[in-house]
Amino acid sequence: MAFEILRQQFGDLTEYVIQQPSTGNRFVVVPELGGIVRQLSLRKGVTLFSLLKTPPTPQSLKDDTQSASELLFPFASRIPDGKYKFLGKEYQLAKNETGNKNAIHGLVRKNQFQLTEQSISSEGAAIKLSYHLDQPEGYPFNVQFSVLYSLSTEGTFSLTYEAMNAGAQPCPVMFGWHPYFELGNEDADAWKINIPSDTIVDFDDNQIPTGTSAYPFQGSTPLFRKVLDNCFVVKSNQQIATTELRSDNQDVTLHIEQETGEGKFNFLVVYTPPARDCVAIEALTGNVDSFNNSQGLNILGPGQAITGTIRVQLR
Repeated sequence: MAFEILRQQFGDLTEYVIQQPSTGNRFVVVPELGGIVRQLSLRKGVTLFSLLKTPPTPQSLKDDTQSASELLFPFASRIPDGKYKFLGKEYQLAKNETGNKNAIHGLVRKNQFQLTEQSISSEGAAIKLSYHLDQPEGYPFNVQFSVLYSLSTEGTFSLTYEAMNAGAQPCPVMFGWHPYFELGNEDADAWKINIPSDTIVDFDDNQIPTGTSAYPFQGSTPLFRKVLDNCFVVKSNQQIATTELRSDNQDVTLHIEQETGEGKFNFLVVYTPPARDCVAIEALTGNVDSFNNSQGLNILGPGQAITGTIRVQLR
């Protein structure tokens, strides 16, 4: 069950392939483009499933505006007008959403990450990428951010992030991952989803939270003609919450696990794009606009760090 880590070119981008040749299980990361996972393939039985929908060419990956597989830090989703207040002081982020209305999805997207660790053992293989935020515009804090991607012999893909306050003042942090998942060549209308929540976040016309409502769909729910672009408050009696994406036709279920509890991934965004060929399932540590509403916001003192893990499996 040996693993290998390979370096290769994807056009003018350098990427790393972590794979288990005996099963075909593999993932591919691109450090210089925000440390994203470009491909993830996992096997169930005789079928190897490609699970991530990302742009197919190096240029389209660079030009992508849909945040495919991107790491969202130090905030995820929208901050209205890019404005927030922290410890009594107001800050202004660049309004980088299409239409120049909001700040969106953080400050590490498409930036060059550094490869800091790679390892192979009898239990799997892993690669660690790091990025240093040194007081960027609108976020005058010093934070060391890293992500550890791993693949186990059991076929589990894991993403573990860590954020450490390397500055002298407290700083606000939030993290999210923005993957678009697919199952074979089917459209989303053929799938079912089980969302671990009974509470949906209400949005205004700018998709900024205004409150919460009961989410009436419990258990496995058909996605046929169902449009989702919502944030959910995760419900879990354990330390793990699991979203399930199911294809009955292919007899396969994608499990996306997120750690829950204090400081962990207690929110979740689910989005069905208009093309209906994938579903975004985004584990978040905080609510949309957490820099203003403080819901799920983590505040790190000098020298403090926080971490959390997301896992992906096929069953």
